[in-house]
Amino acid sequence: MKSLNQVLQESKTNHTAIPAFNIDSFEIFQAVESVVKEINKPCLVQLSPGEDKFIQAEKLFLLVKKARLEGLPIYLNMDHGSDTTRLSNLLQLGFDMVHFDGSKLDYQTNLTQTAQFISKIKSQIPNCLIEAEFNHINLVGQQVSPDSFTHPDQAVEFITQTKADLLAISIGNLHGVNQELPEKIDLNLLQQINSVLPNQFFTLHGGSGIPVSDVKSSLQYGIVKMNINTDLRLCFLKSLNQYLPQNKSEKIYDLFGFIINDLKQVIKDKFLCLT
Repeated sequence: MKSLNQVLQESKTNHTAIPAFNIDSFEIFQAVESVVKEINKPCLVQLSPGEDKFIQAEKLFLLVKKARLEGLPIYLNMDHGSDTTRLSNLLQLGFDMVHFDGSKLDYQTNLTQTAQFISKIKSQIPNCLIEAEFNHINLVGQQVSPDSFTHPDQAVEFITQTKADLLAISIGNLHGVNQELPEKIDLNLLQQINSVLPNQFFTLHGGSGIPVSDVKSSLQYGIVKMNINTDLRLCFLKSLNQYLPQNKSEKIYDLFGFIINDLKQVIKDKFLCLT
């Protein structure tokens, strides 16, 4: 199987991206695994710290290990981690990448801690990939100002000093989904960032709420990974509410099979918009 670095480099060259699906439950992983088996395209599965506490990354690691033994190109990431010991342990375990998120720190502290973490872990695991972030990406419903967007010159400084493999950019993307008003990302700003860091991998967080046309345009400017979480959660909850009143069986799998099928369609749509 290709390394994740090879997959991302091919994505950069071909102006495509791989989806990174957050795993809230075993059923979401089953849906992702089933789609990958069907279409044979690579993806990441990942956990936030909250999901890690609920599921435990070690358990997801074993599920992915089984999938890889079956030849499925599924890769592993720890998303928005701030505990460097936890991140190091997961890379030692066999995670392909981790995201160190120091964006809640002041810029200089974040830069220093990110650089120190990357230097230390790369000396131990040279082939691992590290994603970093210095512009905090807001939640849907929070006031967003262009002042919080990624500045090209600062991005150059941050990447030059930290040597992060991926940069989570802030260009109007938000975590969560506004179901009444689609997010609007600043593609001109993304183009500027890509022009000063032409060989850099960029991650688009908050991929659930961005129009497909904007997602496709972003692929021309270095986006190689898009995070997807809320759309999966919304689909899960909608399907649960739909099928639970109709289901008379006490067998859990009689209910969850329908939910997995609905999740698979959402996942297929995400793959489609990234190619």
